[in-house]
Amino acid sequence: MILQTRLKHLSLFVAAAMLAACGDATTEIVEKEPVVVPGDGDDHDHGSVSDAGRLLVTSKGSNQVSLYQLEDNSLLATLGLTNEPASVYASPTKRYALLVERNDDLVELVDGGVWQEDHGDHLHPYEQAPALMDFSLYGSRPTHVTLGEEQIAVFFDGDGQNGVSASVAMFSEAHIGTDNEGYPIHQFDTHMHGAAQARGENLFATLRDANTTSTLPDRIARFHAHGDHFHQEQTFEPLCPALHGSAQNHDAVAFACADGVVVISEDNDQFTASKIPNSTDFTEGMRIGTLRAYLEGEQFFGIAGTSVFVINAETGEMEALDWQPHDGAKLLSFEVSLDGETLVILDSEGYLSLLNAHQHGDELHWELAHKLDISEADVADMPEGSRFEMTLSNDYVYIADPIEKHVLMVDLHDATVSGELALGFIPNKLTWLGIVGESADGHAH
Repeated sequence: MILQTRLKHLSLFVAAAMLAACGDATTEIVEKEPVVVPGDGDDHDHGSVSDAGRLLVTSKGSNQVSLYQLEDNSLLATLGLTNEPASVYASPTKRYALLVERNDDLVELVDGGVWQEDHGDHLHPYEQAPALMDFSLYGSRPTHVTLGEEQIAVFFDGDGQNGVSASVAMFSEAHIGTDNEGYPIHQFDTHMHGAAQARGENLFATLRDANTTSTLPDRIARFHAHGDHFHQEQTFEPLCPALHGSAQNHDAVAFACADGVVVISEDNDQFTASKIPNSTDFTEGMRIGTLRAYLEGEQFFGIAGTSVFVINAETGEMEALDWQPHDGAKLLSFEVSLDGETLVILDSEGYLSLLNAHQHGDELHWELAHKLDISEADVADMPEGSRFEMTLSNDYVYIADPIEKHVLMVDLHDATVSGELALGFIPNKLTWLGIVGESADGHAH
């Protein structure tokens, strides 16, 4: 695999208002008044970057991506990628979007143009025009992108038909912003539909026996970063047949297997793995294929078809989550809110389910609080190859509706549809970009 960067020749169409603000087509950073952290004795009013952030939306069948200013729903920029992206992810701080062009062996990145820096005595927000970055990743079949607290792992499946092995890269937003190629890469000895989780200087990644016929791995190893490469430090004992899906939270890293979930925990720099078997709720042929988690939380969430299971790594148990889907509904997307207090589920019938957390003793339980019908259209009219998609900001769920060619905005706290963004094209993927969390002046970003 070759991972490198290159200069983009791109089309950037910035809205007239943005050009007027900047003076010309060059990128100009606009510094806002700092947001002062509590306790510094400064109580005057500060200007700030818009709390709403920005929305990146891809167009079905096109290499163009559109970025909108959510404060007023204005179009900021339309960027031309090299190819149509198959998936989109936001970086750990939500500043950058990673656009995975799997069939073309390429990952491109877009700077959303809104970020915040810690200046010691205050948090300083910035904004600038969105831009396609010089930093790119090239490799065979990039597929799974996962996020740690600060790092990003991109797993390249490789190509068995052409004898190309799988590989994995681990990097941070600092590499993206400075176009720095000095991040570690590991080349495996065979192709596989694998997964990886970046955690500090460690990378947890899958292994596959080259003599097996399945492209799915069945082992997990720990690698330690050394400059531009990794050293394999250990291979964990529990087998994980038909491994697919991984996640991490505050306490552990988890990988989904056909017969359960392998959980890897750390104690005094020692890593141990154990397997939580599938519960009795599993029927023949069921398996968890997707894992989700809240980085500051203690639970994992396993998705098996339309069923969702809450996994407690400490007790070694999993239980079914009662999210009450309608008959015939397929689970399309499952996310944990950015504050970890709400589970958000979007299904194929156009319903959005919101489950709130409740503490019972030492355990966290989830109860269905709201179920919203977010589409007035007949779902039978869904364009071929399209589906509802969603992304989350601090306070809102943004749902792309390919039938209506718009994005709906749902308030997470009030559970109401609060706005609409008309697109004029069939949306494919989307992600929110902005400042995560709450600023020192008490306003959510």
